[in-house]
Amino acid sequence: MGKWFKIFAIIIIIIFILLICNFFIKTNYKTEKTGNNKSIQEIEQYILNVTSYKAKIKVTVCSNKNTNYYEFEQEVRGASFCKQLALSPTSLAGMEIIYENGIITVQNTKYNLSQIYENYPYVTTNFLFLTSFIEGYRNATSKEITEMDGKIQMSYTSKVNKYNNKQILYIDKATLEPKNLQVYDINNELRVDIIYNEIELNI
Repeated sequence: MGKWFKIFAIIIIIIFILLICNFFIKTNYKTEKTGNNKSIQEIEQYILNVTSYKAKIKVTVCSNKNTNYYEFEQEVRGASFCKQLALSPTSLAGMEIIYENGIITVQNTKYNLSQIYENYPYVTTNFLFLTSFIEGYRNATSKEITEMDGKIQMSYTSKVNKYNNKQILYIDKATLEPKNLQVYDINNELRVDIIYNEIELNI
C-alpha cells in the first residue's frame, strides 16, 4: 500500500509541475563564427525557424509563497514529439515525460513506474519549452528584438494570463545559442527563469 501511494504521489507531483509552468507563465553552427556578421533581422529569422532541439536546463519557478528549483534534459522534435527528463531535485530525478502524437507517457524505472495518458495536446505549449516561446513570439502582436552587450533580446507581451504577461529570450550573438528565458507577470515580477547550460538547435 505504501509503495503504490508513493508512486501515485510522484505522478501527482509531475503533473503539478506541468500545471504550474503552464499557469505562470544541432546547433554547432558548423563551427563558423558567423553570428557577429548577421543582422538582428537574420538572427530573429534563424530563431523563428527552430523546430527541434536538445537542451540541459536549470529552472527557477517563483510563486508568491516560495521558490522552487529544477534541472531537466529536454528533447523536442516538431509539434508531435517532446521528452523531458528530471535531473533534480532528488525526489523527481529519473522521472521522464514523453509526449508523442497526443499521448503522454510518464515513467521512472527506479520506481518501476509507467503511466499513459491519451489525447493530451497541451505539453508542447508548456512554458518550459523553447519552441513554446518561439510560437508565442511568432503570433504576438506586441513584440520587439534588440541588441545589448553582445546579446540579442527577443521579447513579447501577452495579455492572456497575468502570470505570463511577458517573456524575454536572451541569445548569444556570436554563437546564436539561447542562453536564458524569463517569464514575467503583469506586475513585472519574475515567475519563471530558465538557463540553458547546453543546447543544440535543429537536431
